[in-house]
Amino acid sequence: MSMMTGGEVLARCLIQEGVKYVFGIPGDQLYPLLDSIHTSEEIEFVTFRHEQAAAHAADAWARTTGQPGVCLGTVGPGAADLVPGVYTAFADSIPMIVLCAQNQSWRIHPDHGSSQGLDQLEMFKPITKWGATVSHWQRIPHLVHWAVREALSGKPGPVFLDLPSDVLYMKCDESTLEDGIVPAEKYRMTRPPVGDPELISKAADMLVNAAFPLVHAGGGVLASDSAKELVEIAEHLQAPVTTSVGARGAIPEDHPLSLVPASFGAIGAQCQSDLVLLVGGRFGDLDFWGRAPGWGDCAEQRLIQIDIAPEMIAHNRVVDLAIVGDAKSTLTELLRIVKSKPKAKPRTEMADCREAQDSWLTDFVSQGKSDQVPIHPLRMVQEVRDFFPRDAISIVDGGNIAVWS
Repeated sequence: MSMMTGGEVLARCLIQEGVKYVFGIPGDQLYPLLDSIHTSEEIEFVTFRHEQAAAHAADAWARTTGQPGVCLGTVGPGAADLVPGVYTAFADSIPMIVLCAQNQSWRIHPDHGSSQGLDQLEMFKPITKWGATVSHWQRIPHLVHWAVREALSGKPGPVFLDLPSDVLYMKCDESTLEDGIVPAEKYRMTRPPVGDPELISKAADMLVNAAFPLVHAGGGVLASDSAKELVEIAEHLQAPVTTSVGARGAIPEDHPLSLVPASFGAIGAQCQSDLVLLVGGRFGDLDFWGRAPGWGDCAEQRLIQIDIAPEMIAHNRVVDLAIVGDAKSTLTELLRIVKSKPKAKPRTEMADCREAQDSWLTDFVSQGKSDQVPIHPLRMVQEVRDFFPRDAISIVDGGNIAVWS
């Protein structure tokens, strides 16, 4: 065995987990980690000019690959500058590993009057699922495993590791690590859980026998890569599909069964439906909390909810059937059962909702073609849409642009 710095141990743990990129800004406390990344061909450090941008990059990596994004900042101001980007990931349940340098372990908790001293663990608490200070070289693998497990388990989200510089610089023999640096299957679940088979079968019967079922996709559909299964279920049931604002893209918005979030057509379908299948979502404020006037009467409209996190069941509205399980694996089984039943015929209610949506979009379309001065935001959105390929990934900020896009 060989002598390794704490930074080397940390880098090897990240590599073992399959991390390809670390996004951030370097600092002297982090040199053992950065040196190990620099000399490796399996992982790369991507330098940014501001930590917030690095956090957003880690967020984007996680959203587009399904793997946790890793961002890194230096002690004090560097850690503080990560906060806006980490908060965004926390709000959208995006798995992220946040690494920050810290002053020496004997100078923190409470701070010893150090330059750039900051209780980073406490600062990140409100916007992370879990966090810890790595107090010793020996604990690095254990806490990295714990962090990854927390980031990916249940409802995903950012996690935080505080890295005192003396722990990163410390050199010890690799053989003294309790469990060594082990593959993922030795410390976390690698196959997502399927919902209860009996409940899935019951859900299939309810959907097939509903007069006007509706499927509503939350961000969990994108996170679990289950859009294909969700759309196939909707097509077999001839059920309209609505999404949360954050789950747009789960179904192509020009699909015959797709209704744009919060459009007249979507609200009409949500109010008329006698049975809603909610997948990977919790009915947030932009979903009207799942209640009237954006939805039907809770006492009359039945609700099936599928979510990987038990604490999200009935978060904002009571349910008639709750299934705890990964969206993709659970929808795959639900699809198998639903497809064993005759395919539904097109529904007149859907035609009415589509007509309402098309009428609502008329002004949007005309303004998107307008030559008026000053330019209308919809003209810009239309030009962008026409320029980029169909499968381009668009990033939409908050505010009015979210309405126009």
